[in-house]
Amino acid sequence: MLTPCLAASFVTLSCAWAVATDDPPAAPQAPKLSAVESGSLTLLTERPGRIASSVRTLVRFEPEAFGGTVTVEKVLATPGPVKAGAVIAQLKGKDFDKALSDLRTQVAEAAERLGVQQDDAALARANDAIALERAERTQSLAEQRLKHSREYFHPKALDLASVRMKDQADNLKDQGDELSQLERMYGDATLESETKDIVVGRARRSMDRSQTYYRYGLKDHDLYVAFDYPNTVRETDDNVRYSQIGLDQLRVRQRLVAINARLANAGAERALEELRLRLSRFEADAKRMTVTAPVDGVMSLAVPDEGETVGGRAVLATIVDPSVLEVTGTLDVEAMRIVAPGNQVDVWIPARPESSGSAVIAEITPLGNADGTGASYPFVASIQNRSGEWPLGAEARIVARKAISGCTLVDAKAIKSANGRSTVSVWVDGKPQEREIRVGASDGKKTQVLSGLSPGDQVVMPDA
Repeated sequence: MLTPCLAASFVTLSCAWAVATDDPPAAPQAPKLSAVESGSLTLLTERPGRIASSVRTLVRFEPEAFGGTVTVEKVLATPGPVKAGAVIAQLKGKDFDKALSDLRTQVAEAAERLGVQQDDAALARANDAIALERAERTQSLAEQRLKHSREYFHPKALDLASVRMKDQADNLKDQGDELSQLERMYGDATLESETKDIVVGRARRSMDRSQTYYRYGLKDHDLYVAFDYPNTVRETDDNVRYSQIGLDQLRVRQRLVAINARLANAGAERALEELRLRLSRFEADAKRMTVTAPVDGVMSLAVPDEGETVGGRAVLATIVDPSVLEVTGTLDVEAMRIVAPGNQVDVWIPARPESSGSAVIAEITPLGNADGTGASYPFVASIQNRSGEWPLGAEARIVARKAISGCTLVDAKAIKSANGRSTVSVWVDGKPQEREIRVGASDGKKTQVLSGLSPGDQVVMPDA
């Protein structure tokens, strides 16, 4: 049970609390807002680079034929301005003079061998012409004999063989008739028996021999008609065919020999030309042993010390034209938004602020090199105009600008970025709403919005 004093205090506090709770609460203060607008965005980037000459001539030792060791005999030039034709260094090749002399001897010997080979080929062609003429004449005579044999000699031989057999048959018949007549005549004659025997016996013996000759003659005639005559005719025909085959083969053989001779001559000529080409290259290498400046300009030397070896294609000096300059350097990913080949950029030299000019981006390597968490893209910019001094190798800076029109722009401070997301707080109906947006380029004050906002939207700015 409350005492009168405590009860009075409770009533007083209760009244006071009631009075306090009856007052309206204070209105919250409105946040600072920034309007999303449509406009243009000007981007700017400044990148470092180096001043260099765009015209560089590398002086190399490039032997074409000599493969031996080459050393520096004497260095005759110093870095700095140089005129075309000035001697830079004198080189020396080991056994170079002997190799050159041997090659000249080889060229002379190859030329002489080729001449002998060509003379032999000409003589062979003359002999072939004579052989071909003889073969063609033999063929012509064979055809002539064949024609005459068919038209005259073969029929004549056959007719004469028949006539000879007819003569033998007639002679045999005549002898038989004479023997019969003698036998009749001497059968009634009163001649001495001895005389009769002599005359009739002689006639009979002659008749016996004639019969034997006739019998062999018939056999010889049959053999002649069956074998000798056809073989003679065939031999005449074959002689023509053989001579024609021989002529054809001779022509083919001569053609093959001529082809081989041409190939041999072509090979010898090619070998001679290769030797002459090698000799000309060796003689050119002899001139290259004296290294000279090919153009006017400013030269930097890379010649080894005297007595040291010089490798093939070694760079002995670099000559640049100081009147034609360029700036080389790299661009980062952000700068690639702004700079493109063909763009004009401003150039200045930090060590000499009074030296400035302009350049045109001539080349940007499209494939970037890893550079920390990003990438770098080498560029070359050709100097168009300049003032002041531009020392080769000095640091320079390029300044590039790019305007993007028709952008939806938001204050860069209103954007929050986390975990690869960009958000803003949009004031809608008196309340903030978080909204994810996709951003583009930024000049540090204004940022391009690609999606998520529209001109006229109000975004909440962070507290100062």
